[in-house]
Amino acid sequence: MTGATGPRGAIQQFQVSENSPNISGSSSIPLTSVATTLKTITLTGVTAGEIVWLTGIVGWESTDGTTAVQLQILRGATIIFSINQHAAGNNTFCTTSVDHVDLTPGTGNVTYSLIALTTVGTANAIGAITFTGALLTT
Repeated sequence: MTGATGPRGAIQQFQVSENSPNISGSSSIPLTSVATTLKTITLTGVTAGEIVWLTGIVGWESTDGTTAVQLQILRGATIIFSINQHAAGNNTFCTTSVDHVDLTPGTGNVTYSLIALTTVGTANAIGAITFTGALLTT
């Protein structure tokens, strides 16, 4: 979907959830076929017509040969974005990023989660891990 271009308004409520320190090796979160929440942010007081810009990055390592990791962004319990990354061998280091604009976030307090799971094999989220969101007002 292509939207209008040009000025949209101000960036408000910039939210970030990240590792501290946010470096490779700062996490060791096992990833399997069961979805695991890596980071969560909440924007408050969202009003009709506003949109939310979401970005994130996850450093991960395959632990079981050929591995495919899926990152998802959830609004509440609803998946609004997903992307897959494939690693061809054991102990392969990868970085997967997400970038999404939620055009229909609803109103009030809106919670977003960055989720990871494997669709093939197993992996560890090892860092860096960052998840950001900003409210774009009209």
